[in-house]
Amino acid sequence: MIDQKIRTDVLIIGGGVCGLNAAITAREAGQSVTIMEKAVVERSGHIAGGVDHFLAYLNTDKAWDTREAYLQFTATSAKGATNLKVVENVYCDELEAAIQRFEDIKCTLKQPDGTYFRTQSYGQPGPWWINFNGKKMKPLLGKYARKSGCNILDRVVVGDLLVNDGQVCGAAGFNIRTGEFYVVQAKAVVVSTGGTNRLYQNPSGLSFSCWMCPANTGDGEAMALRAGAELANVEYLRMTVVPRAFSAAGLNALVGMGAKLVNGKGEEFMERYDTMGMNGPRYKLVEGVLGELKAHRGPVYMDCRHLEPKALKHLVTTLAYDKDTLPDYFEQKGLDLSRDLMEISTSEGMQGGPNEVCGSGVKIDHNCATNVRGLFAGGNSADQCRSLHMAVTSGLHAGRCASEYSKHFNGSSPSPSEKQIKSVKQRLFAPMNESRDLDWREFEDVLQKVLTEGMGPVRSKWSMEKAWQNLDLLDQWKNKVKAKNFHDLCRTQEVYNMMTVARCMITAAGYRKESRFGLCHNRLDYPEPDDANWLGQIAVRDEGDRIVPVFVPLNY
Repeated sequence: MIDQKIRTDVLIIGGGVCGLNAAITAREAGQSVTIMEKAVVERSGHIAGGVDHFLAYLNTDKAWDTREAYLQFTATSAKGATNLKVVENVYCDELEAAIQRFEDIKCTLKQPDGTYFRTQSYGQPGPWWINFNGKKMKPLLGKYARKSGCNILDRVVVGDLLVNDGQVCGAAGFNIRTGEFYVVQAKAVVVSTGGTNRLYQNPSGLSFSCWMCPANTGDGEAMALRAGAELANVEYLRMTVVPRAFSAAGLNALVGMGAKLVNGKGEEFMERYDTMGMNGPRYKLVEGVLGELKAHRGPVYMDCRHLEPKALKHLVTTLAYDKDTLPDYFEQKGLDLSRDLMEISTSEGMQGGPNEVCGSGVKIDHNCATNVRGLFAGGNSADQCRSLHMAVTSGLHAGRCASEYSKHFNGSSPSPSEKQIKSVKQRLFAPMNESRDLDWREFEDVLQKVLTEGMGPVRSKWSMEKAWQNLDLLDQWKNKVKAKNFHDLCRTQEVYNMMTVARCMITAAGYRKESRFGLCHNRLDYPEPDDANWLGQIAVRDEGDRIVPVFVPLNY
């Protein structure tokens, strides 16, 4: 089979919301663009099935509805993890263009009457969430990207970035259906592969039935780390509240519309855990649910019975925009939210930023640039971006900045090293060796158990050291993982990348000797926040034989 070789100005790795917005913006700037996506761009990434909310201030006459109010909220709620200078450039400066992008692709944020339907949750000072029908958002965005002239390589798994003398110059990967090997040479590369899911055991017992996209497995974070980039905020655990044993998105809509959490005694209990009650941060809601179950006051329920019929109808409708099967869940359970309590539990964990205005992943500056020349990042794979609102804005910003870099690149782009290309190809296809006999699912199951036991919502020096030892033991089986076909080969790369992110998580969490953001980083041996010593980020980098943590202070 002949290897496919492609040249492009800007290469986008990951065709989710961030990647497609970056690609469209780069095309508008006159650059040739190639997108490498392991699924199909019309239905890939976390928003593949749809979405129902976008966070924005709209500069009305309300004090809470301004840029200044958003930055103040971010400084308070993400203190120690967010660089406000980056947020200003990556989110605030691009917000107006982001809202316009929805109109351009014919997926308006507005209701049929031309108004915005806005709700408030998670400690926000006002109703920043815009509820909208984003069921067809990804197909419309994908169609727009194709029409703009992007070269889209669907079903191509990226194995690694290609680097020449400290300059990223492309990437290499394979087609998940045919096995064709692709080498793409580029002047600038944008990593936009989402966060890291499937790291923890799922309460449903089904690894792929997770809260966020199961195809987002830290691929971009791992390949960026191997290329020399730093990661930041990776110590933080992210969880949410979901219907019992059913990891469905939708908590934001429920809380924003006024739903309440009640325990087995029928008591509303969130005021025990946060003075803001149901309006507190997401991690506080998780803490409340786990606290009530631990105190034997379960089961825990979501109560929507007091909502106005019109609001409840809107709620049930929009929940289906986020997850098609949630209405099916209600029907099969015989649940009527106007009549019944819905039993809830906590989701599986994932590696992610501690709240809706703070991300984790590849460390970026105000230009979405990393510490590696020519490499940019955005969306949930970047340390300053989180959720749909920043996937769109950081996509616009990363595409703009990568285009400028490409245009002013000094000379032609360096050629990838044939030696590195050969090495990447050998590593990628090694699991297809007939001598291997370990199913990737078994490897992943053990990895999930290790992280769940040692790096869950309760951590300590001992538990993290034990987790590291268990990863060392698991590493001994890495070269036995077998791929029977190219689909399996994709899964082997995912579990290897998850393993890399797990190492980074433990390194950063072990280095941060405090607790911060509640259960997101909760150490039994250092139970209190320590702003005097730890107000800032932990960045990690790969030095070949070990992962090295560095503390980066942030001033507010």
